[in-house]
Amino acid sequence: MTISWRAAAAALDAGTAIFAAVNAAYFVTRLAGSGAEPEGRRAAVFVLAVVSLGALIEALALLAAFAASDHGPLLSSPQWVAARLLACTGSGGICALILRHHSDGSAGSEGG
Repeated sequence: MTISWRAAAAALDAGTAIFAAVNAAYFVTRLAGSGAEPEGRRAAVFVLAVVSLGALIEALALLAAFAASDHGPLLSSPQWVAARLLACTGSGGICALILRHHSDGSAGSEGG
């Protein structure tokens, strides 16, 4: 694997891990809060917490794999970086929505 593809994949996984950790913390905190939210919204928050935790675990496992071994053809390809870009973009998008929600001052009005 050329160092540029390896560095790009590692950077994307590091970004995904950071975004997913923020997202998971937010959603778990929402679940632990008061039960004032409707049942459907609590179910959605639970699913988003699970997805965020999954993205965090996946990104950390991939970072560990990068650090521990030589990589096969899949991990050395631009297609792999493109796939990781999608995961990072999705996690980052959710994180941006959470941060915007809090910066708008609407966190108190919706229970979060």
